Amino acid sequence: MRTAHDQPLSRRRFLLLAGVAASAGLAQACSSGSGSGSSPAPAPTTPPAPAATQAAPAPAAGATAAPAAAATSAPAAAQSTKSGSVSVWTGYPELEPFYKSVAGDFNKTYPKVSVEVLSSTLREMEQKLSTAVSTGQGPDVFDIGPNIIIKFIEGGLADPVPAEIEQYIKSGIYTDFVLGYLTYSGKLYGIPLLDGGRDALFYNKAMFREAGLDPDKPPTTFTDMMEYAKKLVKYDGNGNITRSGMSLRLSGQGSGIAEKFWFILHNMGGEPVVPAADGKLWHNGYDNDAGRRALQYYVDAVHKFHVDDQKVKHDAEALETESTAMLIRESWVIGEAAQKNPKLDYGTSRMPKDVKGDTMAQPWGIYVNKTAQDGAVAWEFAKAATSKDAGLRQTKMSGWISPRRDVDWPALTKEIPQYDVFVNPPKDIGFYAYPQFGAFDEILTKMADRLTTAYLDSSLKDNPDGVAKMIKDMASETDSLLKQATLYGGA
Repeated sequence: MRTAHDQPLSRRRFLLLAGVAASAGLAQACSSGSGSGSSPAPAPTTPPAPAATQAAPAPAAGATAAPAAAATSAPAAAQSTKSGSVSVWTGYPELEPFYKSVAGDFNKTYPKVSVEVLSSTLREMEQKLSTAVSTGQGPDVFDIGPNIIIKFIEGGLADPVPAEIEQYIKSGIYTDFVLGYLTYSGKLYGIPLLDGGRDALFYNKAMFREAGLDPDKPPTTFTDMMEYAKKLVKYDGNGNITRSGMSLRLSGQGSGIAEKFWFILHNMGGEPVVPAADGKLWHNGYDNDAGRRALQYYVDAVHKFHVDDQKVKHDAEALETESTAMLIRESWVIGEAAQKNPKLDYGTSRMPKDVKGDTMAQPWGIYVNKTAQDGAVAWEFAKAATSKDAGLRQTKMSGWISPRRDVDWPALTKEIPQYDVFVNPPKDIGFYAYPQFGAFDEILTKMADRLTTAYLDSSLKDNPDGVAKMIKDMASETDSLLKQATLYGGA
């Protein structure tokens, strides 16, 4: 079969995607909360590229048996006599209760089909799933991000959705941008489940008030964010941080470290990779002022202004335990914070700006394994997990935003206002996305290895030459990986 990168992304198509996505955003804005059933235009056959920024779309562990869930508004369906089981794997533990609730609905139609859900950390699941699927094993149903599914598609380990499922997906419930993101070489793979991006700023309002900052006026630029962090950070008598002013991703495993760096890199004008001059291939997009400024931002935060370091709590845990004042993360943090610190006084705001003011969009799919015990039944479970009722329930239970156009977001934001920036993003915000070729995950992983070392290197403080060399060496490795994948093209 043709792989995703057999269909080259020309510079013209690269720019055209921005217009396609912008149109999709306007269409979705008109249908927000209305459940519009108008037929969408055909989905684009080339996935979005990272710098194709478009206008914001508006609203749009062990295996355990699933318990029954509360009834939904869906009409009763005739019971099936099919028997068997459906196994579901997810790298998001917060989705496990949601999948179990979906199983309760599913069992009203398929009472003789048991559903088992297995969850683990994302990196563990990526490794576990990659090993299992590549050997013809694994679950019947799984959700996974673009960095992994593209490898399955390129390796012939995933099939396009059946015709009846494609008809359901293209019934007007998703925007063309979302459909295009799950389309490879003109074929649709998976059902859109959640948006794994739409990152925004989380901030502790109580800490803002304590520091004399207006809790209704969070920082709007990365420069402001650093200034706020200097007022919000706290130290003990020995100069050790007891509360970070901001929580950056400084360490960890896998490509996520580089992805979080990309948040700042993009808004400063850079990208991990950009289309080459011929419009068909790629080269690094950060051996430039944007890349140097982004790395300098991290170095300054850790070594110059010391508003964060590797010794304190990080990520959602830091926000939930009130160990940091600010954090950039996805919507799932809202769901986790509600469980772990329901009294947390916090707000959310759009991604800080620099030369751009964008945020990442990353439609995430739910897929049926080629080796599923009963593919038709497995796809019916995937449909149940992506229904209109399930979309709202998923967001409330896990924090992850459904990409459906017909979800009743006003009901959600009235109850939990922190969701508003995620489901009603500002009209001037743009989105960017992962380029869809298999080598990109390795590129981010190698970047992450070098970034982790750079963040620890105090010699980079007030050392622009050292920062420039670090960026140049990292970018050279990115280009080398592209060459190995026969995807490199000069500027």
